[in-house]
Amino acid sequence: MAGVTHEEPSSTDSYALGRNYALGRNYAAATRLNGQYYMWKETLGFDVHPDIPTTAPSAVSDQTSIRIADVGCGTGIWLRSVAQSLPHARLDGFDISLAQCPPLQWLPQNIGSFREWDVFQAPPVELRGRYDVVHARLLFVVVRGGDPKPVIRSMMTLLKSGGYLQWDELDVAHSYMLKADGDIPTPAMEKTLGTLSGTGRWVAKLAEAMEECGLVRARTSRFKERTELAKAFFDNNLAKDMEMAETRLKATADGDALQRSVRLMHAESEKGAVICTPKLVCIARAPEHEAIDRAT
Repeated sequence: MAGVTHEEPSSTDSYALGRNYALGRNYAAATRLNGQYYMWKETLGFDVHPDIPTTAPSAVSDQTSIRIADVGCGTGIWLRSVAQSLPHARLDGFDISLAQCPPLQWLPQNIGSFREWDVFQAPPVELRGRYDVVHARLLFVVVRGGDPKPVIRSMMTLLKSGGYLQWDELDVAHSYMLKADGDIPTPAMEKTLGTLSGTGRWVAKLAEAMEECGLVRARTSRFKERTELAKAFFDNNLAKDMEMAETRLKATADGDALQRSVRLMHAESEKGAVICTPKLVCIARAPEHEAIDRAT
């Protein structure tokens, strides 16, 4: 891809993860991700959490600009927004695949690179301890076995002493139903909601996991779904589910079942019902004057 700096994955496991990515990487998937970003921005009201200092010079060092990394950067749209609001910052994006990233020459000049990186692999030596802020969003499908700590430790290696980690995530386990009329029948949504209630319980304890990994002052900000965005978020989630059914689950019984579920829930949503999923943002800081080493 023209204008994109590549850092090749370090093992065949990286390529396997890239091939087995649960969602799509085509134009429809990119469109969904870009629309999703704007709904998140309207919900949160920020890109970088307001408790994270971002004024120049660097909040945690003597450099003249702060460095920010976005892990799982997707289409690069979060980076583009931050680059515009923080012109003094230097930004880099990381993902297992750069297929959805635009050429750098089309973006603000303070976005320095997009690099391929599998978060389960050690980052290149030159990136360790480089960033004042490391951001990640929606790594839900990346976390293995309900344990986010390996992902946290890996992202910590990118942080400078005193740097901040920000992780934005869906609190899937606390999803709930929203109806315009309580009498609307929603059997498909109720079945899905029952499944979601046992999914991703680690998200609510993300701050605790960060502190167990050695970060300090971890705290969580929670955001209930805004009613005026509920239908838009739900439609976006249905598009995500259909994406999964047509990619990773294509030509499988699970994929066929998911497509049927999407069609049924869409029909129910047209009558005035949706499933809402709360959002949360967890931030924590690396201890000052200590090296951040990835735990083995």
